[in-house]
Amino acid sequence: MKKEEKFTSNHFKWTLATFFTWTFDLYDLFTILLVAPYISSLFFPSSITFLSIAATYAGFATSLIMRPVGATVFGSRVSDKVGRKRAIFYGLIGLVITSTLQGALPTYQVVGVIAPILLLAVRLIQGVFIGGITAGSHVIGPESVPERYRGIVGGLGFSAAGVAYLIAAGWFFLTTILYPGSSYLVWGWRVMFFGGLLSLAVLGFVNYLVPESEVWTKIKKRGSVVKSPLKEIFSKYRYQLGVALLLSIGWGASFYVTDGILPTFLSSVNKLAKTEIAIVMIIGSIGMSIGPLIGGEISQIIGRKITSLIGAIIVLAVVGPLFLSLGSLKSGDLNQIILHSFAILFLVDIGGGMLMTYLNEIYPASVRGTGVGFTWNTGFAIGGTIPTIISLAVASAGLSAFPSIMFYTLIVVSVIILVGTVLTKETKGTISKEEYEIQKETL
Repeated sequence: MKKEEKFTSNHFKWTLATFFTWTFDLYDLFTILLVAPYISSLFFPSSITFLSIAATYAGFATSLIMRPVGATVFGSRVSDKVGRKRAIFYGLIGLVITSTLQGALPTYQVVGVIAPILLLAVRLIQGVFIGGITAGSHVIGPESVPERYRGIVGGLGFSAAGVAYLIAAGWFFLTTILYPGSSYLVWGWRVMFFGGLLSLAVLGFVNYLVPESEVWTKIKKRGSVVKSPLKEIFSKYRYQLGVALLLSIGWGASFYVTDGILPTFLSSVNKLAKTEIAIVMIIGSIGMSIGPLIGGEISQIIGRKITSLIGAIIVLAVVGPLFLSLGSLKSGDLNQIILHSFAILFLVDIGGGMLMTYLNEIYPASVRGTGVGFTWNTGFAIGGTIPTIISLAVASAGLSAFPSIMFYTLIVVSVIILVGTVLTKETKGTISKEEYEIQKETL
């Protein structure tokens, strides 16, 4: 193996920084999605259950809306100027504080309309910090490893969603046992949010054990730090930004439509109990972890573009119909429900496994923190509004329409991905080419 292809201990640390940071970032996301059917009445009471759930999803979406802001601020002022590590560090501090605050909030029954206002305020602030994290976490791993491993490291970053779901679903299962029945509405959901304190371990790891990105360090030594990364992206890389946004919106939407809304689907359509949902999601999260890894490695062989194309076709031809089939099952068909859910969560993210690496490859190192953070978070913010739209559609059309609404939504999502994929160029190898040019200039 050539020297530059060796996977060193530092490469391992950068990879773990991407993986663990995004894992506990998403833990908070999955916490609110898992408990949404049960806490919706505590903050957004309504006589129509799905309107209450839709309001809860909207509260979750407020965090997504602020993520591009956080990514822009942290990317342009921290990640691309001070370093990837600092962006992760500052963002994690904010994430720990806001996650804990959510578990301590008073409910509507206690303080009235102030309760949802406080929840929305905390979610907005949290969105800024989470967006800021991605300006460092989504870059430090994929840009730092040797070319041979870039695809699978990006896929590992995306598969952190599965591990986050596994942790959240496992914790959800435990809290339903510790706080059964109505006691869950008093303490169970709060303990779910307090689990975010585990992020402190990642904070210590990144701060004390992970070195700064060598790619960024070289940029700083060359004096190539850009004064206004966001301005440069919108002036020099507008086409790349537009195409990348289509892919981020598409893969972000496919993620939230399936991984995000599935617990509500299992509760309302399949009539599963909380403990059964937790079991289904724990098993399904394994598929969610494996799919992006496979997709990331495949993209290293056949390219990012073809991988995304294949993934979009899978969403269109397989995942959508699986939801129609899942909708016909009831609680007595638990084994079939588990099988369907595993297949959905495994298949939907295969194509998305190339996304993190792809975004790193379309932007040069000097603006990569801002570019990746802004594109990822803007795409996922738009995609993250889909659960709210689906909930409103179900509230209007009736519960029986839920499977069909999911099916047609996934058709639209797959078309968005296909358009973005057709318009993009192949990006595999661009980071290595950039590093080679930098080395030539320094000789």
